[in-house]
Amino acid sequence: MKTILTRNILLQLSLLIWAASIGAQDMKPKEAVKLFVKIEDGIGSGSVDKFSNYFSQRNYLSFTNGAAGYYSANQSYYVIKDFLSVNQPISFKITNMVTETATPFAAGTLKYISKGIRTTATVFISLQLIDNQWRISQITIN
Repeated sequence: MKTILTRNILLQLSLLIWAASIGAQDMKPKEAVKLFVKIEDGIGSGSVDKFSNYFSQRNYLSFTNGAAGYYSANQSYYVIKDFLSVNQPISFKITNMVTETATPFAAGTLKYISKGIRTTATVFISLQLIDNQWRISQITIN
């Protein structure tokens, strides 16, 4: 009787742990979407502060102004801030987002003013999971 009771408790505990892990996995795509929304808002308003806490330690950046390469989180902040101060955003809208993958990514259209001329560019953003939290790994603006 004691063995059956112990097995039953272990089975219920196992099911609870399994259900919790499934729930956590379901949250990951939602967390990625939330981060993409923060990035969309930050780029659209020219405010890197809205998403800079989510840079990974090593980010790949590539911009129309020629800046391209791997940057630390701190460098990434200033490279993007500089780009957005010279190229003043009018709006940024994510048009495609894939979050049900190990490396979520999104693409959208940035409208901005550069040297008095209204211009558009395609923005590509990818994320990676680091210490169970989504981090920005790449931003390209071309």
